[in-house]
Amino acid sequence: MNENSPSTQEFEVNEGELMEPVLQEFHQFNAGLATQNSPDELYSYLLDHARVLLETYCKAGEACQAIKGDDIELTDPDHFLLHFSYPDRFKSIILLIRDSLLQLSIAKLRSLENLTSEGKVLDHFEETKDLLQTESEKTLKYFQVERKSILEKPEVLKRKLDAVKHYSNPWKTYHSQFQTIFSQFKDIDLTHKALKKTIAQYQLISEMVLQMRTDVQKTNALFASKVNLCLQGLEKISEIEQLNDTIKLFDDLITSGISQNIRPETTIRDLEDSVDKLSSLSVPVATRDGYLVLKKIDFKKSAEKWLDYEILPYLSDLWDGQEANFSHLLNVASQIKSSLQVAKKTQRLNSFHGEFASLNSINQEQKNTISQSEDAARHIEEKLAQKFKVTVIYNEDEYLKVPLQTNFSMLSSHKTGNFRSLSTKLAQVFKNVGKQVKDVQEKTPHQKLEIALEILETRNEKEIPDHYHSLFLNKNFIGDLFLVKRTRQEEMLEKIIGYWKKGQSRSIAVVGDPLSGKSTLMEFATHKFKSNDAHYLVPGNEISIEGRKLKMGRNLEEVLSFVRRSISNSKPILILDDLHLWRDSERSLISNVTALLDFISLSASKAFVIVGMNNSLRLHLDCRIPFSQTFTNILDTNISSTDEIYRAVLLRHGASHRALFEKEGKIMTEEQIRKKISWLTKKFDYNVGAVLQAWIFCTDVQEDGSIQFSEKEIHLNDFLSTTELLILKNCLLFGYSSDLELKNLFTDRFESEYKPAIRKLLNIGVLDRDPNGYLIVKNTVRQDLYSILKYRELLV
Repeated sequence: MNENSPSTQEFEVNEGELMEPVLQEFHQFNAGLATQNSPDELYSYLLDHARVLLETYCKAGEACQAIKGDDIELTDPDHFLLHFSYPDRFKSIILLIRDSLLQLSIAKLRSLENLTSEGKVLDHFEETKDLLQTESEKTLKYFQVERKSILEKPEVLKRKLDAVKHYSNPWKTYHSQFQTIFSQFKDIDLTHKALKKTIAQYQLISEMVLQMRTDVQKTNALFASKVNLCLQGLEKISEIEQLNDTIKLFDDLITSGISQNIRPETTIRDLEDSVDKLSSLSVPVATRDGYLVLKKIDFKKSAEKWLDYEILPYLSDLWDGQEANFSHLLNVASQIKSSLQVAKKTQRLNSFHGEFASLNSINQEQKNTISQSEDAARHIEEKLAQKFKVTVIYNEDEYLKVPLQTNFSMLSSHKTGNFRSLSTKLAQVFKNVGKQVKDVQEKTPHQKLEIALEILETRNEKEIPDHYHSLFLNKNFIGDLFLVKRTRQEEMLEKIIGYWKKGQSRSIAVVGDPLSGKSTLMEFATHKFKSNDAHYLVPGNEISIEGRKLKMGRNLEEVLSFVRRSISNSKPILILDDLHLWRDSERSLISNVTALLDFISLSASKAFVIVGMNNSLRLHLDCRIPFSQTFTNILDTNISSTDEIYRAVLLRHGASHRALFEKEGKIMTEEQIRKKISWLTKKFDYNVGAVLQAWIFCTDVQEDGSIQFSEKEIHLNDFLSTTELLILKNCLLFGYSSDLELKNLFTDRFESEYKPAIRKLLNIGVLDRDPNGYLIVKNTVRQDLYSILKYRELLV
C-alpha cells in the first residue's frame, strides 16, 4: 500500500493486543477532527490521517493473518474482530471519509471559479465535519463496546466464534478493497491539483477572449473619435490655410486604418496554444453505492468545441462588423482627402457639404454597428462567466455541451450535488457504503463486440414476438386501452387545437427520441377532428380532399399545392409522421421541407399541420433553414413520468392474464414489479416506448404459460467504430440511407472502410434493408444506437 510503511514483520504485536494500535489511532483521528477550523484544514487532515488510519488497520489485519494463517482454528478475540466483526463498519467509515474528501475538493474548486459563495462553502464544511465526527465516534464506540464485551464475557466470544466457524476468512477480500480505497484518496488529491491548474488555464483563456473583445471595442472607440475630429475639421473650414490641418486629420485616420490588424493572428495563435495546453483527465465526480464514479474528460477537445460554437461566432461578428465599417470608412476618407488636396492645389475653397454628409453617414453607421456589437460583447462576457467553467463537470447538464453542427468532436456527462443538501447525501451514503468497491477494466473492441452480440442475440429471439410480447408492441391493442394518457402534452395539444378551431393560425412539430411516443401523440390529435378531416401524408399513398384524389410521390410541394387548391369547405388536419421519408434522388429533403414551411406560413389558418421527427433531425434542419421558428408550437415527447410508464407496462401485462414470476419461481409482489419497472425506466431515460420494448427482452414465456422476469444485460453497449457510427448516424438522422448515398459522402474510403462496415452491421443484425433496398436501423436497437450517437455527440 505504501512503500515506506512498515512490513508485517516490523509491525510487532503480541497475540491479544492486535486491536490496541487500531483503536488508539482511531481515537487520535477523532480527536484531531474536532480541531479543524477551515475547509482547507479539514481536507488536508482527512487526506493525511485517514490514510494513516487505513494503513494501521491493514497492518493489524495482515499481522493477524501472518500469526494465525488460513487453516488454524479461530480462537483469538482480536483475530475475530479484525477479520470478521469490524471490517464492514470500518470500510463504511473510510468510504464516508473518502466521499467527504471528494465533496470538500468539489467545494474548493467551485469556490475558485466563483460558482458558490464563501458562506455556502463554510456551511458545507461545518456540516461535513459534524457528520464525520458523529459517525466516527459512533464507530469507535461500537468497536470499544464490542471488544470489551467479548474480552470480559467468554460465552459471548464462544457464541460469536461458533457463528462464523464454517465461514471462510473474508480478510483477503476486505484487504483488496482497502487497497483500492487507499489509492482513491491519492487519486482524488492528484485530480484536485490537476483541476486547479486547469481552472487557472481556463481563466487565462477567458481573459484572452475578453481582451480580444475589449480590443475591438477600443479600436471602435478610437476610430469614432478620429472620425469626429475629421467631421469637426470639415465643418470649420473657412480659409485655405485650414485645409492643411484637416488633410492631416484625414491622413491620421487613413494611416491608422491601414495599419490596423483587425484579426490579430498572433493573438488567435496564442489562444489556440492556451487551449492546446489543456489535458485529458479521469475525474472522480460522485459516489454511488460505495463506488467512485469516474468521468474521463478531454478538456482540450471540449473547450475547443464550446469556444468554436458559443464564443468565436460572436467574435467573428465583431470583427466582420469592424472590417465592413473600416473598409467603407477608409474608402470615403480617401475620396474626401483627395477633394481637400485638389482644393489646396487649386487654391479654391469649395463647399464641402457633400463630403461632410458622406462622412457623417459613415459615422452614424459605425455608431449603429458599435451599438449592435454590444449584444455580441455582452453574450461573450456572460457565456464565459456562466458556462466556461471547469467545474460545470459537477452539474446536471452534459459538460460544455453544444449542438451537433460544430467543428470539433466529443465528450461525456455527469452528476453532482448542491452544498446545502450535502449532509443528507453523505448520511445516505453512510447507509449504503457497506458494499464492495468496483474494479473496472477497459475492454478491448473485440470483447465489446462479443458482449454486444450476446445482447443482439437476445433481441433477435424476440424479433417475431409471441402473443404476450406482441401486447407491448401494439399501441392500439383493444381500441385505446393502451394509450396511457400523457397529461401535460395532451392538455397542451387540446389547447392548441382549440385556438386553431377558433380561426387562429397554429402548427405543431412533435419531436422526441425513437420510441418516445411521437406517433401516439399525433394519433391522439387526430381524434379531436372528424375522421375524414385527418390526412396522413405518406409517399406512395393516396390523399382525397373534398372528392379530389391524388397519388402522392415524393414531391411534397406538389402534394401541398394540391391540398391548397382542393380546400374550399373543409379545414383538414395534415399529419407528416415521418418527415424524413420525403426525399429521393430528384427532390431533396431540404427542398421538400422548404415547401412545407411556405405552406404553413400561407395556409396555417386553413389547414392544421402536425409534423413528427426526432430531435436530431429538427436541430439539423434548424442549422440550414429557420425550421423550428415557422411552427407556433413544439411538443417534446422525450420524457414520460414514472407513473405513466408504470401504468403502460401494467396495462399491457394485465391484458395477458398471466402470472409474473421471479427467477426463483416466486410470484412477484406489486412492490417488486414497481421496482423492476423503475429500474428499466431509469435505465432507458424515461422513454416509455424503450421501456415497453425492454420489458420484452427481460421476460420469457414458460411452458405453463407463466411469465418469468429476469434482470438481463439488455442495454446495448458502445462497441462501434467511428466508421460504423457515421453509417448509423445517416440512417437514424434521415430515416434510411443507401449504399450510393454513403459512397457519395465517403468516396475515398467507401470500398476499403465503409462497404465492409455496412456488411458487418447487416450480418450482426444492427442494419436491415427495407423492400426498396434502403439501409435502415432495426427497431430492436434503434433507441440504444440513438443514445450511443448522442453520447458520442454525433447526434444531438
